[in-house]
Amino acid sequence: MKLKIFQSKTKSYFLLRELYVLIKGGISLPKALELLALQKKDVSQELLKIKKSIEEGESLHEAFKQSGLFPDFVCEMLVAAQTGGSLEEIFLKSSEWLSRMEEFKSRIANSLIYPSIVISLSLVALIIVLEFIVPKLRKILLSFGYDLPFFSKVLVWGATCMWWGLLLGIPVILVFGYFWIKKKGWATLHRLLLRIPLVGRLWIYFDLSRWSYTTALLLSAGIVLPRAVAIGAETCQNLYLQKKLSKLALPLEEGEPLSYHLKKISS
Repeated sequence: MKLKIFQSKTKSYFLLRELYVLIKGGISLPKALELLALQKKDVSQELLKIKKSIEEGESLHEAFKQSGLFPDFVCEMLVAAQTGGSLEEIFLKSSEWLSRMEEFKSRIANSLIYPSIVISLSLVALIIVLEFIVPKLRKILLSFGYDLPFFSKVLVWGATCMWWGLLLGIPVILVFGYFWIKKKGWATLHRLLLRIPLVGRLWIYFDLSRWSYTTALLLSAGIVLPRAVAIGAETCQNLYLQKKLSKLALPLEEGEPLSYHLKKISS
């Protein structure tokens, strides 16, 4: 399961932060959930469901997990709260992590806006030149008894071939890609994407940073290393890395060093 963020306007780190504040102020968890349900109409049913499960004797881990509102690593950290861990600290640390990831994704998106605009405007300008300006220029030159220069002809011919290539090639690529992914799986595609220069390396570092921070949170909450590594793997967006990291639990249980396997993945 990937890291979950609500499809509603309420973000999970907001709820966790508010739960931390309420519990830190001396309010019990069921009462805090009830107060939040009154404020957050879009997730009120899920919050009241958690409250009801807790009052019926369900463990915190199961009550939060069954609601489907929070990431799996938050639910696993709640296991520590039932064995003497600080519940409010768990909510605070989880909220800070999710907030940090949201801010990081926002920064990446904002940094891509300007290059995207420049590339889009360049493509629009190229299309206008090839489709409207060059044909009119050719008519004017032909009326004076001249023709387009050789390189301009090559450019027009290349543009014509490109449009036909796009019209015929895109459907073929989509159909081929559909059957290829159906046969090989998304994990294989994600593995190929990691080989793209710069982009692939950034993706590896980003996912490994998510995994390492989540694993550290789980370890601080008292989760054993193999379990923490496997749960942390679920936060990776790259399915190939997610699969590789989730398989580390078995060799770790057998006493093999974690660093050896991480070097193999990141190399």
